[in-house]
Formats: sequence, C-alpha cells, structure tokens
Amino acid sequence: MMRARGIRRAARNGFLLLALAAAVLVPASAFAAGPKAAEILRSHVLEQRPWADVELRNLSLDKEPPAGIPSRIVVRNGLPGRTVFAMEYAGGTVVTATANVVAFEEIVVTARPLGRNRPLAEDDVCLARRELGRIPPGALRDPKAVLGKTLTRAVGANLPVLPRYLAGSTLVPRGRKVTLVAESGGMRIATHGETRENAFVDAAVKAVNLASKRTVTGILVDENTVHVGF
Repeated sequence: MMRARGIRRAARNGFLLLALAAAVLVPASAFAAGPKAAEILRSHVLEQRPWADVELRNLSLDKEPPAGIPSRIVVRNGLPGRTVFAMEYAGGTVVTATANVVAFEEIVVTARPLGRNRPLAEDDVCLARRELGRIPPGALRDPKAVLGKTLTRAVGANLPVLPRYLAGSTLVPRGRKVTLVAESGGMRIATHGETRENAFVDAAVKAVNLASKRTVTGILVDENTVHVGF
C-alpha cells in the first residue's frame, strides 16, 4: 500500500515538473500576441514609417506586459520583416516583442485590360493595396500622375502602371542631387539628398539624406525634388 502511494506521489511530482518545464519553454504562446500589444506596436510602426498599412504576424512577448501604454518603444532590429521590439514601461519593466512585420503601400493599377497607344482616363486606373516587398521599382502612388498619358504597351487588368509604360516620362538617374522635402500640418522641412536608383518623375524613389546618411523612400515630384513622409 505504502509502495503504491509512493508511486502515485512520484507520478504527480513528475507531472508538475513537466508542466513547469513547458511553461518555461513556451512563454510566448502562454500569453502575448494579444490585440492590445499588437495595436500598440502597429500604431508605433505607422508613426515611424510612411507606409499605408502594416500587419504584425506571429507576434509573441517574453513576459506579460503591465497595464497601460509603454513609455518608449525601441526597434532593435528588422522592420519590415522579422522585427524585435523593446517595450519600456514605467517602473523599469521591459517587454521584448517579436513579430513578422509586413508593410503595405497603395499603388496605381489598371482597372481593366488596356491597349497600347491609349490615353488613360480616370476610370482606367485605381489604387490597390500591395505588400511592400512585391511592389515593382518605380510603381506610381498617385492616379493623377497617369491621367491623359499614353501607354506605350498593352497592360492587363489589375497590374501596376509603371512610368516606363507611359510616353514622355522623364527618367532621373541614380546619383542625382535632389532636395528632400517633408511637409505636415503647415510645417515644411527641406534637406539635401541624393537618389539611390534610377527613377521616373511621379514615381517612388529611394534617396539618401546627405546630413543623416539615412536612406528614405519618397515620390520624385520633379527632377530635383523628392517628397518624403515624416
């Protein structure tokens, strides 16, 4: 009888040890990834990057976050892609969050199949949400940039309208000295920059801020000016 009770006690202790080990090995799945933490991080990314939208996939946290909003959020690496955030709370608590951040932009696409030598009308194009990594270089963001222009080739439905498909588009070469302009709420900031790739006017382009050495993405509004987000 005593031997049987000892066996049962050992079994219970073994079960408890396994449960504790599982809790240590998978802390992220035991909590976290809640909508509150996800929305806090999503809002932070949208404030820091000029993207139309982002999704945080497979979000996990290393510990239960305190109530309230973090006093500071630091991006340790990534963005977009596999990203690690440090969420700092009052009282010194730091919660590490890991997620796959997927960024989206809206680009100009064809609303229907369009033939060659056709001037584009307003109902020929529309904006469509596309994952950032799948947007072709030079994709246009403003439908007004293509209105009245003539296609030099046929384009199928729901496909990007690229500047090289449009007659009369101006190509600005890589290495062009430009002015980087950011505007918001009546405030305007301008600084010197340089294009990092060939790009057409009215299309997106990567440029380096010569003061900060940071590479940004903006719209090449003319041969000498790039508009960027704050």
